[in-house]
Amino acid sequence: MWNIWRSELRMTVRQRSYYSFLFLWVAVLSLLFLLQSSAPSLTGYTNTTGTVVNVALYIIPLFMLIIGSFSIANEMENGQWRLLCTYPLFTLSYIMGKIGGQYTSQLIVFTFSYGISLAIGLMFGAGFASEWLLAIYFFSISLIFFFLVLGIVIGTIVSTRWQALSVSVIIWFFLIMIWPTALMGVLGLFPYTWVEPLMKVALFINPAELLRVVLVIGLDGGAVFGQAYDSLVTFLESPVAILIYILYVIGFITLSLLFSMLMLEWRKRR
Repeated sequence: MWNIWRSELRMTVRQRSYYSFLFLWVAVLSLLFLLQSSAPSLTGYTNTTGTVVNVALYIIPLFMLIIGSFSIANEMENGQWRLLCTYPLFTLSYIMGKIGGQYTSQLIVFTFSYGISLAIGLMFGAGFASEWLLAIYFFSISLIFFFLVLGIVIGTIVSTRWQALSVSVIIWFFLIMIWPTALMGVLGLFPYTWVEPLMKVALFINPAELLRVVLVIGLDGGAVFGQAYDSLVTFLESPVAILIYILYVIGFITLSLLFSMLMLEWRKRR
């Protein structure tokens, strides 16, 4: 696992596209921070926070799905996966090494660019509350983790990079772009009394939506969700919510690893 981890990290860092992400994050984050340079301080859930969250929701999941799926689909396409199958390598070690290497590399580039953007914002007089900065940072790296893992899962299903790209865009479009519309359409088929509990269940199906809700509530903006989410807001503000979030992460990664292992083992037997 550690060999795959180190190899994946080295290969990613050596790619030119890796550094293009650095300039992209710096450009996007700096622009958002500079737009509010005239504000005395950024704190709580404001229009600026909503803009930053929306930009992160549009960009990060798409890139992470493509990067994660390409990391395995590329080896499937060029035959490297068949070569790896001849070595005494456990499937679980391979998948965890892929996730670890990719996440480490993306965490490094995002953290570095986030720091540069913050420094640029401070140079131009923008004010930031430490709570706000940490909330946005952890929201972003959590998005990177969840959708990178989901991208790895996609890579175990497809056989070529073109398929990986197509499936990644479809899943991104569904989970990010049309999720509210699709959810309302499906919930409209159920009796009215079922709508509220089903909305809360659906929240845990889409990690992007869950992270968005947790971030807004953490910044004391839970009132924007309306009465339907009152009980959920109260629950997520309690100390028990941290335990639920940890269990959610464990469950997500466990299911993803199991499914990926089954797919790769099936490919080995073909």
